[in-house]
Amino acid sequence: MAPAQKTSATALASVYEPIAQELAETTELLKSRLRHIDPVFDRYLEYSFQLGGKRLRPALALLCGKAAGKIDNRCRLIAAALEMIHTGSLVHDDILDGAKFRRQLQTVNARWDSQRAVLIGDLLITRAFELVCECDDSHVFRTMATCCQRTVEGELYQTESVGNFQLSVDDYVKIVGGKTASLIECSTSLGAYLGTARGEELDRFARFGRTLGIAFQIVDDSLDLVGDEKVVGKTLGTDLENKKETLPLILYFQNASERERAEMLGLVESGVKAEDRASVASILKESGAIDAALGEANKLVDEALDVVAGLREKAAKEGRESALAPFDSLERLARFVVKREN
Repeated sequence: MAPAQKTSATALASVYEPIAQELAETTELLKSRLRHIDPVFDRYLEYSFQLGGKRLRPALALLCGKAAGKIDNRCRLIAAALEMIHTGSLVHDDILDGAKFRRQLQTVNARWDSQRAVLIGDLLITRAFELVCECDDSHVFRTMATCCQRTVEGELYQTESVGNFQLSVDDYVKIVGGKTASLIECSTSLGAYLGTARGEELDRFARFGRTLGIAFQIVDDSLDLVGDEKVVGKTLGTDLENKKETLPLILYFQNASERERAEMLGLVESGVKAEDRASVASILKESGAIDAALGEANKLVDEALDVVAGLREKAAKEGRESALAPFDSLERLARFVVKREN
């Protein structure tokens, strides 16, 4: 593990402290449910488990559950299911992006092939829904199904927009609100629901997750341009190579002169090769576009923190002392999103 990854893991361990036992139990549940009687399938599922990273989504579900009231076995089931769905979506993303490694390991499509990778991703998602069904709650099932639909729609919106360098900020938010934020929103919403949150309080937990999810993707897109592959732990530059217009590029075009716009279009319209990524990233960095994108991520995190502050104040007024530590962790996790290097 690289030094930055160790620092990140150490920081997150501290953030996850209020749910350390429940997260460990969820991880064991995840491992056991990823076992398969067929040794070939078992090998695929075991390998995919290693591609998981921060366990952000199960941690959010557990923290929101505890902040809203309690964590029960259904919350652990959903936390494990969320991680399975996330991992399955990563396997599919790596195929679409042509990525070769993730978490210092070969991606599933690089280790085997794209055909197997599609099916392994599908297998992870279908096994996740076995866990969802065990909750025996129609609201949980509908929320998870809607989340998966929105995730796929976001990916389809992005696929349809490939090569379109006239996207607006609203177009971008529509894409990332589906492909990334929907699963993070589902994590905070279902965690809080299973912790007994209802009505307006539940809506606020969902809003926290959605806002945080969009900020998370903005940072991810910025790291794809200026991150270090050894630190980030996955193939970078795939957005430029695959002609995807992310927020830094949108903001660059908004403020560029006609000459600058024409020059940048000449660089990106055919897809930026690995050897040219640094020069394009340098232009975006020097123009202030990347800092502007990260500034938008910071604004979103501030909005998320305001939501948490309101929920925390409500819990304090109700005398729910056990909720305060989880709310502290949610605040720290929100700040971590915009400071992370991987």
